[in-house]
Amino acid sequence: MNAWIAAFRLKTLPLALGAILLGSRLHDSTQDYTLEFELDIFLMASLTAILLQILSNLANDYGDFERGTDKHRTDRQLSSGQITPRAMLNAIIVFAVLSFASGTYLLYISFGSDWVNWITFLGLGTASIIAAVSYTMGKRAYGYHGLGDVFVFIFFGLVGVLGTAYLFKQEITAVLWLPAIGYGALCVGVLNVNNIRDLDKDILTTKITIAAHLGLEGALVYQIILMTIAFLGFTGHHISEDYLSLAPIAMVILGFMHIRRLYNAEIADDYNEQLKLLSLGSLLVVVLFVIRLFY
Repeated sequence: MNAWIAAFRLKTLPLALGAILLGSRLHDSTQDYTLEFELDIFLMASLTAILLQILSNLANDYGDFERGTDKHRTDRQLSSGQITPRAMLNAIIVFAVLSFASGTYLLYISFGSDWVNWITFLGLGTASIIAAVSYTMGKRAYGYHGLGDVFVFIFFGLVGVLGTAYLFKQEITAVLWLPAIGYGALCVGVLNVNNIRDLDKDILTTKITIAAHLGLEGALVYQIILMTIAFLGFTGHHISEDYLSLAPIAMVILGFMHIRRLYNAEIADDYNEQLKLLSLGSLLVVVLFVIRLFY
């Protein structure tokens, strides 16, 4: 059981939950900004996001194992021999089915008999499942061709945040794109730290990532740009909607701590600490963002 818990990579789940929490509050742009929202939609959206994230993690373990990328790692369950390839493949199928079932019920409670929205979001849900699986699995795994950052930005930032907001109110205003872009940049930042940690190994195994393209110094500058975009996205929404929260301050503190420690990182454990810091810190920024202090 411990092997499966490790394979689920629980430390990545805050990113999935952050997108749902952010989107669940963004649908309410009124001055009467309470903490009340439709709990059933929020819970099912959260469950679906968690299932998709676990699906992605399992598929990542399987895909990297099949390609030999993780052959020297002892913290991956297939390469360490803790889980067999057949068992992992079965788990991937199970979580794909669970994700689809959970997402389908989410559409039912959100849209009822609105078949236009049904078809649109069913397509987005199917695309999310495909994206989760094909990150490292398959002959055309996009994670091996420098597209991981793009897909993370789209599915964690735009689809995750804006899609969740739409589930509640069936509309998306232009201003909602700002925090969605900001959060997407944070999630890409987490992936970039992962890719910086694995930079040398990825180059040797021909896994092309943005970090591999840029090199260490370029990837660190790229991380600063991502943190800046995140700050501007959240702050821009505050300015546009004329209110305040502690999120921009938290973003500055998080960004400063993270970048300073990232520049000083030397071993894999140092980068793993930054993965945890940025993942949990991103969720904290979202929590502070949805708690408006002054209008």
